[in-house]
Amino acid sequence: MAGGRTGAHVSTAARADEARTAGRGLVSITGAKLWFIAVGYLVQFLLPRLLGSAAAYGLYATAINLASMVNNVLIAATVQSVSKLVSENEEQAPATLRRALGVQLVLGLTIAGAAYAVAPWLAHDVLHDAALEPLLRVCCAIVVAYALYAALIGSANGRRLFQKQAALDMTFSTMRTAALLGAAATGLGVLGAVSGFAAAAVAILGIALVVVGTGKSGKTADWSRWLVILGPLWLYQIFLNGTMQIDLPILKALVAGNAAEAGATSEAAAELASQYAGYYRTAQTFAFVPYQLIISVTFVVFPLVSRATSGGDLEATRAYVRNAMRFSLLVLLAFAAPIAGASNGVLRIVYPAEYAAADGALSVLAFAMVAFALFVIAATVLGGAGRPGTAATIAAIALALVVGANLVLVGRAGANESALVAAATGTAVGTAFALVAVGVVVHRQFGAFLPPVSVLRGLVAAAAATAVAHYVPHASRVMALVALTAGGLTYLALLVATREVGRTELDLVRKIARRGK
Repeated sequence: MAGGRTGAHVSTAARADEARTAGRGLVSITGAKLWFIAVGYLVQFLLPRLLGSAAAYGLYATAINLASMVNNVLIAATVQSVSKLVSENEEQAPATLRRALGVQLVLGLTIAGAAYAVAPWLAHDVLHDAALEPLLRVCCAIVVAYALYAALIGSANGRRLFQKQAALDMTFSTMRTAALLGAAATGLGVLGAVSGFAAAAVAILGIALVVVGTGKSGKTADWSRWLVILGPLWLYQIFLNGTMQIDLPILKALVAGNAAEAGATSEAAAELASQYAGYYRTAQTFAFVPYQLIISVTFVVFPLVSRATSGGDLEATRAYVRNAMRFSLLVLLAFAAPIAGASNGVLRIVYPAEYAAADGALSVLAFAMVAFALFVIAATVLGGAGRPGTAATIAAIALALVVGANLVLVGRAGANESALVAAATGTAVGTAFALVAVGVVVHRQFGAFLPPVSVLRGLVAAAAATAVAHYVPHASRVMALVALTAGGLTYLALLVATREVGRTELDLVRKIARRGK
């Protein structure tokens, strides 16, 4: 009996310590994400003005969007796979890191070489814009740097060094912003901006190698198993990032093609398509805010679920899933609903009046990204539980739906502003499917997902918040902020009134904040 009590005490103490670590980690990584968003908005606010036109900004956005689809795959898949191996056997962490860096170097050089070779074809034949070729080739340097950086961050994450991970990410965000804007401000244009991005990526790699180290030779985990983990994660991340970002290059390609068919010259068609890409990118910028805020949850949930499932602790896994999904839903809707309601004014806060052409697209994308973010968190749970292949399958179908819907809807819209809403709608089709499908799978495996009552209360509050933000006049920057505030307060008030949020949640937020200090 005494031994049983001791075991229970140890288990309880271990869980409490892990909860404290998770709380501090969530605060640190969320802080880094908030900083990333803040300096990212500085770029979004200044870069269109420094570049001088929506077409130039759209050209930049297209190049970075295509590069991001590759880089995000490298970062997320590698971070998760290395983190999983390290978290399962921390004694082998230095050797695992050394092996991962070697693999990532070969992988990064291979992908960058292939991207460099296909850049002319992609720019001229697919996107109908020769100006993209040099930009895409500069982005190849980012690919190599990200491949190695991801292994370093994965090692830190697996060892639960969340503060170190957050510090590196914040440093990179700052350096990238300074280099990108500095290059553009000197009059180097789009090429200068992209080159500044690449220089910052190389610099943060050097810093991370010093901070995290390069590991050491020694015995590592079974690397055939690592490939089994990495393969599905790679596929998942390819499909995931395609679902999130493929709409912009499709929009640019189809608008250019439609304009050319209507009689425009190739140069005029390319410029019009870049202009619409610039508009659409501004809608994406605001629509991605809730996703960027909440995605830090995945960095904490993944190692916790991985450890809980490895130990056969189903009860802990259910608690992680239920709490993470409910928290994420409520936070996502708190931002998405007011943004969707006051979309026209939101765009005017940061951009010149012409960019308000994307307000309809923003209203659709804001909620599409709520579904997308919830899917990502649930898919991270599946990955942590050793089922990344299932997540990859769902993401593949979602990507196919996004591509198909965009080809049909944007193609029919023609070369006019309705193409912007068409692209956003096509994306919403895919993200909605992804959320429903992953919800079914997660609930079947763990017996937990989004609490139905929380979903109902959250959606009712979000609908009211959207309506309030929409009907509050928001034609100016000041009134747009007023509309957003009114929508947000409406949302929070209804959650409190329905007892979805109460003293327990507020106390939890305060405790997490104190632990992070």
